[in-house]
Amino acid sequence: MLSELIHNPFVNEDLIRRGLRYLQTDKGVPHLAAPGGPELWETLTPDDVVIIPAFGATDMDKARLVRKGIALRQYDATCMLVEKVWKAARTYGREGYTVVIHGKHEHEETKATFSNTRRHAHAVIVRNMDETRRLGDIIQSLGRDPAAGSRFRELFAGKFTEGFDAERDLGHVAVVNQTTLLMNETREIISHLRDVFAGRFGQDQPGAVPRVGGEGRNDTLCYATQVNQDALARALAEPVDAAFVVGGKNSSNTYQLYRLCEQRLGHRAFFIQSEDNILSPTEAEHYVFPAKGLAGQAAHVERRPLWDGAAPAPGDPPRRILVTGGASCPDGIIQQVIMRLNSFFPPGALRGVDSVLADLAPSDPAAVRT
Repeated sequence: MLSELIHNPFVNEDLIRRGLRYLQTDKGVPHLAAPGGPELWETLTPDDVVIIPAFGATDMDKARLVRKGIALRQYDATCMLVEKVWKAARTYGREGYTVVIHGKHEHEETKATFSNTRRHAHAVIVRNMDETRRLGDIIQSLGRDPAAGSRFRELFAGKFTEGFDAERDLGHVAVVNQTTLLMNETREIISHLRDVFAGRFGQDQPGAVPRVGGEGRNDTLCYATQVNQDALARALAEPVDAAFVVGGKNSSNTYQLYRLCEQRLGHRAFFIQSEDNILSPTEAEHYVFPAKGLAGQAAHVERRPLWDGAAPAPGDPPRRILVTGGASCPDGIIQQVIMRLNSFFPPGALRGVDSVLADLAPSDPAAVRT
């Protein structure tokens, strides 16, 4: 396989034990065929099967496989929703737009989207609203500040297509997204850019080409990611004592779920990889995602107290614990987390699944169908 099947270490380690081999890491660093040996890439022959994972592949990686005589089409497992982003970008390019990619420039999917897009349009990657605001400031200063172009090249170094000219290519833009990010943030980016262009050029005139394209086309979030985000938003509307978000350390969609919990619960939200991270009834390990490094804090694991530091005891009020997992987290791991949490409470205090489901069932069975 070109790189990891999904961003979950337990799944990938299991596949490696079964004989699957990854040509490179999720950051594109080649794996060696053996310690001290050549890159696994260099050992490929036309008889090998190489699967492109759901994230897709860059044109450079595809060309490298073709040069090795590897058949691509039959084993290309790029997600149809990722391809939908590519098609949207291609359409925007044909309509004369520069494509703004809301994504993480180091992520396989965003790298593949960037590579695919540059064949049809100029493109620039923005990671979040902070970078979008910087891009907006540059757009507003174009034609007024001679240094705007050089400031763009400095702030977005490595994140724009070859030959990009800020003065020429930031007159009309359209936004696509990495499918595992927060849709609400993508919508905020589109809204902010519309405000920027309206302030710079005035409101779009009837019949004129919109300065910011993409009306009605920003539905390219992975459906599994969207379902998880929507369900989590509803759950967080209820009282919650603690939340455990389960998923791989390099899973972008899992981190987005954690962000939602952190906004609501602060230090009562935990990003964990398995039940092993729940150390005791009073303490758990929390993984600080690399995105925190943007504020000068590198990725690391830290211990945090659960509740108020006191173990659950008979007579205590019920604890409301939210457990959710990323789209790539196996159900079995989530079940193990639940079993670990249950082990901290007296058996007599635990309710059976049937009893819980009965409380959740609507009084009107017809409501299930609607």
